[in-house]
Amino acid sequence: MIENTPTAVNTQGGDLRGLLDREYLDLGTCVNRYGPPPVVEAALRSIRPEHLLAHPYGSEERFTGAYADFMRTAPEQLIPGRGITEFIRVLAEVLPTEQVAVITPDYTDTIRWFPTHLDPPPGTVETPRSRLDRVAAGMRSHPYVFLSNPNNPLGFHLHRDDLAEICRANPDSVLIVDEAYIEFLPEHRELSMTQTGLTNVVVLRSPNKFFGIAGTRTGALWTLNPEIHAKVAERKRNWSLSYVDVALATAALADTEWEERTRSALLINALVLEEILGDRFPGLVRGVPVHYRFIAVDDPVEAHRFFLDHGVAVRAFDGTQPGRVSGLRITAPTAVELADLKASMTPQLSYA
Repeated sequence: MIENTPTAVNTQGGDLRGLLDREYLDLGTCVNRYGPPPVVEAALRSIRPEHLLAHPYGSEERFTGAYADFMRTAPEQLIPGRGITEFIRVLAEVLPTEQVAVITPDYTDTIRWFPTHLDPPPGTVETPRSRLDRVAAGMRSHPYVFLSNPNNPLGFHLHRDDLAEICRANPDSVLIVDEAYIEFLPEHRELSMTQTGLTNVVVLRSPNKFFGIAGTRTGALWTLNPEIHAKVAERKRNWSLSYVDVALATAALADTEWEERTRSALLINALVLEEILGDRFPGLVRGVPVHYRFIAVDDPVEAHRFFLDHGVAVRAFDGTQPGRVSGLRITAPTAVELADLKASMTPQLSYA
C-alpha cells in the first residue's frame, strides 16, 4: 500500500480533485456509468444561442409533463425543482425538523438537515425487515418519517405494498420517500410510492442519476397531501429549471429503448461486481436490486486507500458520525470498465 495516498471520508462521491494527479476509475458516485444517452448529446448540439436569450418560459411545464409520463402519474401532482437536494432543504424549512425522523443510515443532506435519527440497534445486522420495522415504529411516534428507498448507501429496497400498509395504519404520520435510485429497478413505475394514492406520502424523484445527467439539475416532488404541496409550491423559485436542463432531461426521458437496455446491462454488471468483491470483503451487502454495493469495514480510510492504490475511487463513510455506518459504497462500472476492474483485483491484491 502507498502510505501517502490521499483519501477522503464522508465527502460527496465523484469529487476527485483532492486525489493524486493520476487516472482513477470513478466508482464513488451513483450516477449511471453508461450515461448520458446519445439523444442527450444530440439535444445539446441542437441548442442555439438564441434559445438562451429569453427566460425559460414553459420549461417547467415541459419537464413535469415528460416526467409525469415517465412515472405514470399526473403532472399537477409534481412540483419541479433542481434535483432532490433542493426539496430536502425546502422540506427542512416548511416542516418542524424536530418532528421528522430519518431511517438511518441515509443520504448526506437528509441526516444533515433532520437531526432525529432512527438508527439500527447496536450490534445488529441491518436487513430490509429491520428497516421496515423502524419505519413502522417511526410513524407511530413521529409526525414525519424520512426514508431513502432504495437505501443510500446500503442498497436495500422496501416493497411499496409493505410501506403503504404502514402508511394506512398511521394516517396521522407522513412518510417522505427519497426514490433517487428507484429508476434502476426494472419495475420502478409499479414499485414507486407515487402509485399508492395515499395522502400521507411525499415522494422525491430525479432522473439525474439513472440517465447519467447529474450535471443538469432536475427533479420533482410528488404528493397528494394538499398542505405539504401548497407549502412547497409556495417556496418554488422563479425559473427553477433552465432551458438547457429541461432540453436534456426531456430528451433522456423519452429514450425508453436506452432506458431498458442500459438498466439490464448495469444490473448484470452489479452482480459481477458482487462476485469480484465477495471473497475479499466479508462485509459486502449482497443481493440488493440496485447498481451499487456497500461493504461494511471497520477502517474505511484503509479500505478506501486500498482501492485508490489500484486506480479505483469509491465512496467512504465514517461510522462515527451520526446517521452513518462505517464502510464503502461502490458503483457498478460499464462492461469495459468491469473487465479492467476484474483484472486489477487479482487474488494477489486481496484486501482481507
